[in-house]
Amino acid sequence: MDSKIVLNVAKEDGRSRLKESYHNAPYKLTHYGAAHLTDHLEMIIMSASPGIMDTDHLDIDVHVKENAQLKLFTQSFNKLHPMKTGASQHTEAHVAKGGIFHYIPHPVTPFKDSIFKATNHIHLAEDSVLMWGDIISVGRIYMKEAFEFDRLHTQTKIFRSGKLAFIDNQLLCPKMQPIQKMLFFEGYTHQATFLFSALFAQELKAELDEILTVDYNDISYGFTQASSDVVVLRALGSDGELLYDFLQMLGQLCWDFTMHKLSESKETEVAEAELNTTLPVAAEPVVEKKPTNSVRRRKISKNKQEEELKYA
Repeated sequence: MDSKIVLNVAKEDGRSRLKESYHNAPYKLTHYGAAHLTDHLEMIIMSASPGIMDTDHLDIDVHVKENAQLKLFTQSFNKLHPMKTGASQHTEAHVAKGGIFHYIPHPVTPFKDSIFKATNHIHLAEDSVLMWGDIISVGRIYMKEAFEFDRLHTQTKIFRSGKLAFIDNQLLCPKMQPIQKMLFFEGYTHQATFLFSALFAQELKAELDEILTVDYNDISYGFTQASSDVVVLRALGSDGELLYDFLQMLGQLCWDFTMHKLSESKETEVAEAELNTTLPVAAEPVVEKKPTNSVRRRKISKNKQEEELKYA
């Protein structure tokens, strides 16, 4: 089955509002909580299907207009059922100038013999902000299906101002790769990836260096500056919900940091505008000009001639 989700967000009257949306079976797109509770928009993708079946294809198209802010959520784990041909999903996101896009979906759980490919193309304007996450499970652990899927391929590309800024390409084939060993899952059952992209990514990296200093018993993680505007975090764990909560915590931390940076930028713009305001020029006082010496001499000589004629 071919399915499509379209989401168009724009800012009006100081709030991000849903301007256009489209979805077809088995998916549904609706507001996450109260529609006007926050200045940003929160939406959730829901599904009436038990998961993704063989030959299914989902196309997600997201447009965040200028200065709009969107948080997109999912309803539950994305289950990949046994397949012979394979299924796919493609996400195309466009974030305009000043826009913010936050999307951390639930983990993907591949069943035995599942085949799945997910591609994500995210187009950012020069100063837009992205918070993106994904979590991969090795399968249904309690059904003895760990590492029994056939093929799982995820590819995420981030473009900024039309140029490729970052690419993350993962291809997992348990039948051909030792993904349970070193440099792969290393005994864990879930892998999480978190991406933050903004012009102030280096400042966020410095904050994370101070904040993320705690060792978790059930999570191993590391993060790095992938480029001047991208920070990447990888985490391994044995609980999908725990990793999901971990990424949500990171997402909220980055969201708060972004709001702080936007507030600073706005205060700077206001201060610069006040400094650049042209002050009114005071009018010059009107000064009565006194007659020059030559004029005064001519007046004196004229008066003297009048006196001489008077007494002649």
